Amino acid sequence: MAKVATQADQDVEMCLETNLSFALIAGAGSGKTSSLVDALEWVRNHRGKALRQNGQRVACITYTKRAVAVISERLGFDDLFVVSTLHSFLWAQIGRFHRDIRLALENRRLPDLIEKERAKDNGGQSKTARDARAKADRYEADLAALKTVDRFQYGDTVYGDYPNGVLGHDDILVVAAYLLEENATFRRIFGLRFPYIFVDEAQDTAEGIVRGLNLAAGGDRLPVIGYFGDPWQQIYGETAEDFAPPTSGKTISKVENFRCSKSVIRFLNGFRTDVEQVPAGDNQEIEGSVIFRLVRAEEPEGERRRYSEAQTGRALVKMDEALAAWGWADRDDVVQLFLVKQMIARRMGFSNLNRLFAGEFASSRAQDAFDRGEHFLLAPLTDTIWPLVRAQRDGDSRAIIDILRRNSPAFAVDGANAAKTLRSMVETSIDVVSNLVERWDTAPIGEILRFAAERQLIRVGERFQAHFDRDPRGEEYDPDQYGEEKGDWLADALFLMDTSEIASYAAFMGTKTAYSTQHGVKGEEYPKVMVVYDDIEAAWHNYNFGKLLTPGVAGGAGTDKQQARGRKLAYVSFSRALEDLRVLLFTPNPEAARDELVANGLLTADQIEIVG
Repeated sequence: MAKVATQADQDVEMCLETNLSFALIAGAGSGKTSSLVDALEWVRNHRGKALRQNGQRVACITYTKRAVAVISERLGFDDLFVVSTLHSFLWAQIGRFHRDIRLALENRRLPDLIEKERAKDNGGQSKTARDARAKADRYEADLAALKTVDRFQYGDTVYGDYPNGVLGHDDILVVAAYLLEENATFRRIFGLRFPYIFVDEAQDTAEGIVRGLNLAAGGDRLPVIGYFGDPWQQIYGETAEDFAPPTSGKTISKVENFRCSKSVIRFLNGFRTDVEQVPAGDNQEIEGSVIFRLVRAEEPEGERRRYSEAQTGRALVKMDEALAAWGWADRDDVVQLFLVKQMIARRMGFSNLNRLFAGEFASSRAQDAFDRGEHFLLAPLTDTIWPLVRAQRDGDSRAIIDILRRNSPAFAVDGANAAKTLRSMVETSIDVVSNLVERWDTAPIGEILRFAAERQLIRVGERFQAHFDRDPRGEEYDPDQYGEEKGDWLADALFLMDTSEIASYAAFMGTKTAYSTQHGVKGEEYPKVMVVYDDIEAAWHNYNFGKLLTPGVAGGAGTDKQQARGRKLAYVSFSRALEDLRVLLFTPNPEAARDELVANGLLTADQIEIVG
């Protein structure tokens, strides 16, 4: 397909020509990355010589290491550009300003942490109050200890070890925002080093960083800040979402969709009203299709208004029947999208694990982390321990060494075994991994994790270590009394489980099977997409898709947060379809749901099927 110069891309060039900061709102399939790379190449072609002569560079901040690799390759790995993830980029800029880092910790980060914990302390003797009091006291001590810290480093943890000068992930964002907002000299240095700063996936950037960057570019001169993103594709945590350029900047909408068929684009335009997209590539010749199949939901028979095992099985049958009716069974160009819940977990063999992370001990944050394959208690199992066990069983010693080198502190270049010869290193790794494999089929998960931690096979952060250091909770869980500590019961239950479901869960999270999560497909595209919504089976806290799509049938709209999260996640899911989109919606009243979907203009009657 020939390259298409869109009006939005021309507007970006105008902004670059006139040193005007901007935000490009680019909907799904619009070619956002192409627009970003085009902007970077424009700077190289028109300003590159002067920038090189002045020793200046162009910053491109993006969200994932994968995106860094893609953009760097498309730019020919030109050293004019610094292409980096957000945390790495920010640390590279602030890492030598040790005095200013201390001020940021003293004036913002630690006071905020102290205030947060003090707010949880009601002066009583509940565990919540006592833990909050202890944390606040510890942060007070950390604050006092900062006076003796001369240098800081960036550690691989969520929270920092402040008396020892170690900053965690969240600290980097707060400290960088503080320097950008409070230190005019730092802003000038920053702007001189990077006259052009482009932020990819801007909706996923911390609000404080957006505010700070806008201050750095708050005039009609360099630096120019360019944001590239889409508020409707912000599905991870509390970030900037509705990012905007400095007040003097320009907001640009890119209306082209180069990905989806015409039918899918019409549906997306009905679902999202702030941007009306148009087909703009080879997809102009593809009509495609959108079909909703409405299935009558059963009244839940299980505890806490959830499906029984038999009902879950019947729901799976309905899913298989839908695939067969559409001619999609056993095709390799179909992806089935779920939030990781019981139907798919049962199909793939990790029902008990899923049930734990959808249950009463799991916070919404824990559920989201489980759905993304990033929960801090599970990641060591899926990323390191199970791959080591599998490699040992396969007799792949090279894979074992590669995994250990990449993930294990003891085998890092500066780790406990760094001085050993390669042969000795291999012998040591065989011994420790053999011991791990012996435990895998017989020991509970807690014992395996503890063994791996003691042998430094895995990295153990502060939250993880806290569960090792405490005794198991002997009390019966009471949400009113122990709501803040529910994660203790979650960890205890996980530690008692065997490993039989870890391989299935790891396979689901790590490979391109016919199933995927709605979170996990952001940035992906597939010829045929099936999205499954069953609010009863799922027992979602953060989402209610029945209330999103058919609020009349579902008894009203969800909370504002449920609606916002649901809209964005549904939009990301729907917009993965290159050709055909199918939605399987379990609803208590399919006929009324059909009428509501037609009445609100989202679908026509011939796009809706009713079952049961």
